[in-house]
Amino acid sequence: MAQIKVKKLFTEVEKVIAAYKEEAEKLDRQEQELRAEFESLQAEMTANILAQANAGVSDLVYLKIQAKDISQKSEIINVLLEELKQERVDLKLKFVPLYRQALGKSPYPEYEATEIVERYKYQMLKEISEIGKQMRTQYYEIAPDIEEIFHDKDVLEQFPRLAYTHTYDSYKPKFNWFNNSVVSKSDVLTACDGSLPQGLKQLKEVK
Repeated sequence: MAQIKVKKLFTEVEKVIAAYKEEAEKLDRQEQELRAEFESLQAEMTANILAQANAGVSDLVYLKIQAKDISQKSEIINVLLEELKQERVDLKLKFVPLYRQALGKSPYPEYEATEIVERYKYQMLKEISEIGKQMRTQYYEIAPDIEEIFHDKDVLEQFPRLAYTHTYDSYKPKFNWFNNSVVSKSDVLTACDGSLPQGLKQLKEVK
């Protein structure tokens, strides 16, 4: 079987993904900067609290003012981080129709499993029928001579089963199959998912 190569299906989607990531990365950078600033303020607050424990009155006033300022900045950063969360949600909502539109442009319908099944079904049955036709032709060429002996009533008295055991039905392509169908719908659906059905065996190629 020739190597199968599926064309790129999601070129348009990849463009939208790139656009989304570009905007999402801007939000990521903003978040990183805010969190870095928040961690810096937390470190300042820790140092401030430790300094307050040993500070004099004048220094304590300054440290209290500084702590309040740090606390206010931290609150503002928390508000900005919450707003950033909403911006991420808004960004995703913005790209939903863009993703759907891009996915709608995918040429995936060009790959039709039904057509493949029908094509190989025809090829399979055509090959089998051709073999069967040639086998039947060859048998019918010798059938009169065989029947002259095997259907002779005197011969049949000695070998009564000859009339039934050596007929065309004994010399046509063998078909040892126990399922009702050669390929079931579930087998095809499994293949459509990119997997092979359980129990599927590949015949060794005859050299």
